[in-house]
Amino acid sequence: MNRPNDLSLPIRTVLGKLRLSRAVGLLLLLFAALPVVPSAFAQSTGKQAQIDALNLEMTNAMDQVRKIVNQPVIPIAREPGMSVGKSAAWFDVGFPTPDFKQVDVRTGQQFPYTNFDYVTSDLNPGVVFLSRDLEFNENLKYFYTDYSRPKKKLTESEMLEINRLYRVIWHCQQQVEQLQEPDSERIADSVVTRFPIIKSRSARIVFSILLVLAIAYLILKRFTKNSS
Repeated sequence: MNRPNDLSLPIRTVLGKLRLSRAVGLLLLLFAALPVVPSAFAQSTGKQAQIDALNLEMTNAMDQVRKIVNQPVIPIAREPGMSVGKSAAWFDVGFPTPDFKQVDVRTGQQFPYTNFDYVTSDLNPGVVFLSRDLEFNENLKYFYTDYSRPKKKLTESEMLEINRLYRVIWHCQQQVEQLQEPDSERIADSVVTRFPIIKSRSARIVFSILLVLAIAYLILKRFTKNSS
């Protein structure tokens, strides 16, 4: 006795072929992209090494600035008869970020203590500091590490060195920002570079039409075969 025709068989067969075609297509895309992935990974590893080197250079530059800015000022024991100016504290709270790209720190040098021979604050009981040896500089406040002591007056050469170090810091920051983009974007860029046709809208439309025609062809071929 012949088994009745299974009407669902053609559909299952077509779907099976479609799944097979889709799998083959995905495998082809995978093999095409395989050369891109190691390249993108190697590029990512190389860029991370560059970022680490730039961060180290920037940290070293900042450490050098701190060393210059925070040179110790010698305290002097307070004695009767000294002309002493006094304040509650040396600096206001807060440290604005300098314009590392172009600021000239010499323009921010101030001498706010010159009305007295010596100055002190509530933070330094029993000692004073020689006014002519002190300064305040808004362009350097970012690097002040001890707010309980006044800051030593810097020389012209010291400020020029800080200017140079500020440019190093700015350069490193810019380079790091350029290198720090997500890995997914770098891989995508690599794929597009390798296969520029992906960027073409018309190419994507043509590919979609060809895919639809291929599916229709498979379905028509299957039903034609079953009918014959």
